Amino acid sequence: MPRTRTSELAAQRVGDEIRRARKAAGLTQAELALRLELTVPYVSNVEAGRVNLTVGQLARFADALGSDLRLSLPRIEIPEPAVKVPG
Repeated sequence: MPRTRTSELAAQRVGDEIRRARKAAGLTQAELALRLELTVPYVSNVEAGRVNLTVGQLARFADALGSDLRLSLPRIEIPEPAVKVPG
């Protein structure tokens, strides 16, 4: 599925939130990557908004950061898409 402007903004905001939570936890990207059994470049790409995480992946990040997923999601504001989808 191709990325849209809305999905790009969502990924950027999620990445910003993960970076904020990582820094608040006093972790480096390398330490977070180790906890998640991921690579540092992958964590970097997530924080930069170049990766669209699934809800399951987001939950893994939240667990690794000792964060409550329900607390982090409301802060991620996603703009309304320019085109309305019928439904």
